[in-house]
Amino acid sequence: MNRRTFLSLSALFPFFEIGNLIGSFSRDSSNFKLNQKLKKDSKNIIDIHPALNYRIISKEGLMMSDGFKVPGLADGMGSFLVDDKIVLVRNHEIVPEHGIEKGPFKNPNSQIKKLGNKHYDKNAIGGTTNIVLDKKSKNVQKEYLSLSGTHQNCAGGISPWNTWLSCEEKINKKRKNHISHGYVFEVNPSYKALDIPNPLKAMGRFNHEAVAFDSYNNAYLTEDRSDGLIYKFIPKTKNNLNEGELFALRIKDLKDGRNWGRSSVEINKKYSADWVKIEDFDPEYDTVRNEGMMKGAMPFARPEGIISNNKSIFICCTSGGYLKKGQIWKITPTSLNELSIELWYEVQDKTSLNMPDNITIAPWGDLIVCEDNSDINRLWGLTSKGKPYLIAQNSYSKSEFAGVCFSPIDNTMFVNLQSNGLTLFIDGNWNEVVI
Repeated sequence: MNRRTFLSLSALFPFFEIGNLIGSFSRDSSNFKLNQKLKKDSKNIIDIHPALNYRIISKEGLMMSDGFKVPGLADGMGSFLVDDKIVLVRNHEIVPEHGIEKGPFKNPNSQIKKLGNKHYDKNAIGGTTNIVLDKKSKNVQKEYLSLSGTHQNCAGGISPWNTWLSCEEKINKKRKNHISHGYVFEVNPSYKALDIPNPLKAMGRFNHEAVAFDSYNNAYLTEDRSDGLIYKFIPKTKNNLNEGELFALRIKDLKDGRNWGRSSVEINKKYSADWVKIEDFDPEYDTVRNEGMMKGAMPFARPEGIISNNKSIFICCTSGGYLKKGQIWKITPTSLNELSIELWYEVQDKTSLNMPDNITIAPWGDLIVCEDNSDINRLWGLTSKGKPYLIAQNSYSKSEFAGVCFSPIDNTMFVNLQSNGLTLFIDGNWNEVVI
């Protein structure tokens, strides 16, 4: 489990059998009935399980420690332990079309000019912010801009060496005298100020969503498109993502993973798979997936959230399945170059998960899933027996939950309510929540 030992898990949750976690889940959600009731919120922010409580720790538009505003549209997020403090690194999925007020600048022209080479593109207002918390009280001690001038920073992931990878989900045509977008950027949570942006071009230029690593330190990347691919990046040098090779996933005996026609993919069946090399990883146009599919790579239905438990990689495909309400795929590397893949979970009813997006692993081993749909968005857990349980629901604004993650030292949850411009801290008695 990422950055957590089995001993600490056993101490926190002695009633769980740590050896019987994600790998043994039941993989479908048929015949599900939701019997859980949530606590109504008098503040009209989120309804939450009665055993839990939430607190707002950051709000869009307020001033940060560095004199910039908290930007809007918070998305993917990771948590780190730095100098005995908890540091959250938070993406902001902003493009100029959202309006300059969504960004961190009160006086954009003068502030961007003053940042110099610490602002990637003068025409972009996305990036990341860091929130420094006292590890015991979880009170905010500092908040500041940590990546500036990027486009539509959607999700991302934590590297094995504990840095944050922020993914741009917007790609533009390359033009002379214009900055290119569609890259992954690395943010060091221990750096206490804004750093110089460095696009990791070898990891590909496409509609990046998220990234996770296997036990061999290879990166797996998702592409949020209705015909998106799943990629693998093999670094040339350990703990360095500036150079390497990019590949796309090809599944033997399958041509389409979306399962929109009910019959193409069998649930729970393990398929053999391999990788096709992407030669033009930094193209002029948005063509990386076209090259991959020409070489036999398989399209998926909006591959978004991705997480690893060091044995397998789990990937949410937001609109997969014949109901188009979502799938979770599971990749298991069997050696450095070999793997199996299965359609591990597919939504098969209209009462459980609805378009899963961001995903993480709880300290007790369950998958925690954020929804992103146009109806009512919820925050779910999936137990080791494959049963969904409800954690929270946004009954008020239609905003998605995003960036769910846990403290690196305990079972405190952090999550963004994106359109509301809020970052929340959630804690309580998780023993009563998990069914």
